[in-house]
Amino acid sequence: MDSNFVKLLFPPKEIIGIDIGTYSVKLVCFWEEKKQFKLRDWGHIPLSIKPDTPGEEKKSIIAREIKNYLKKKGIQAKYAAASISGNAVIVRYVKLPKLSKKEVALTINIEAEPFIPFDIRDVNLTYYILGDVMEEGQPKMETVLVAAKKDAVMDKIDILSEAGLEPLIIDVDSFALETLYERVAPGNDSNAVLILNIGHKVTNLSIISQGITRVVRDIFIAGSTFDKAVQKILKLDPAAVDALKKSRKLLVTDEEKEAAIEEFDRDGIAASKAAGAVLKDLYSEISRSIDFYLSQGVDHSISKIVLSGGVANLGNISRFMAGEFKVPVEIINPFSFLPETKNVPREILPSLAVAAGLALRKLKDWE
Repeated sequence: MDSNFVKLLFPPKEIIGIDIGTYSVKLVCFWEEKKQFKLRDWGHIPLSIKPDTPGEEKKSIIAREIKNYLKKKGIQAKYAAASISGNAVIVRYVKLPKLSKKEVALTINIEAEPFIPFDIRDVNLTYYILGDVMEEGQPKMETVLVAAKKDAVMDKIDILSEAGLEPLIIDVDSFALETLYERVAPGNDSNAVLILNIGHKVTNLSIISQGITRVVRDIFIAGSTFDKAVQKILKLDPAAVDALKKSRKLLVTDEEKEAAIEEFDRDGIAASKAAGAVLKDLYSEISRSIDFYLSQGVDHSISKIVLSGGVANLGNISRFMAGEFKVPVEIINPFSFLPETKNVPREILPSLAVAAGLALRKLKDWE
């Protein structure tokens, strides 16, 4: 169908960014007026789905939650963008032989197959050419390959469709965060920034240098790892662990540790010790990715770390990470570029980052 005809039929260009996690669904919808983005609405929908729930039933529950929320809030946008991460997607930065656009389109599956650890028939493959380079005297193309498992993509499409939305794109969490960062921190092209989106099951890592994502990796040390570590030490149920995380913080300074001892705060000390051990493991994994980035002979070292995701609310986490990495650490506000934010609770903001990045995509991205 002609794209101009599509625009005549559906003039509204609002897109709902929907981040479907294991713990909750996050929604963000912007609207644009005189080239200024404004927040149409947002949502944070906790999910209480039993682990043994069949896949199809799980999808229906999530779709119903989304549909009910949109109806309740009166959100009428037609289009939606979602994303995937974890074991469902592989991102590889590779150098391929210099080819024309037509040649790449015809041969990309063959060229990509050695770099993709999945059966090439089971994935949706896409690519983006970053630029031309010379390697050992041969002209090549620096290329980003993205291979997403077809069943994981279809799961997201099914959920959005069942919720009454038209899925326009299934993005990658890390690329959605890049889209957001371009908006909240314009003009930082000369720096290399590490973005960590620490969710419930997975931590999305991105290193952005000169406005381009150079490293993408998903690390399976995340919120649930923290919860299990605290549960193991204190023998608490999940609800009690959640409450403890909200009422305590990481004990970073000697003064904080001494104060906790003087107050006989056994739970706070134990929770900090457990969380700190998990963060040390996460630090080790992140350091490997930073070393890989630096091994490429880049001109820009990491100048800043930006945290997002629900775990970014863990008290003192930015101070802890700054102490480990020896660079500034900040917690992202995904709506900092807006004139107002409809009183979004501060503790919710970091978890809306991926959804906000998805919502910033425009209809023209798919034309």
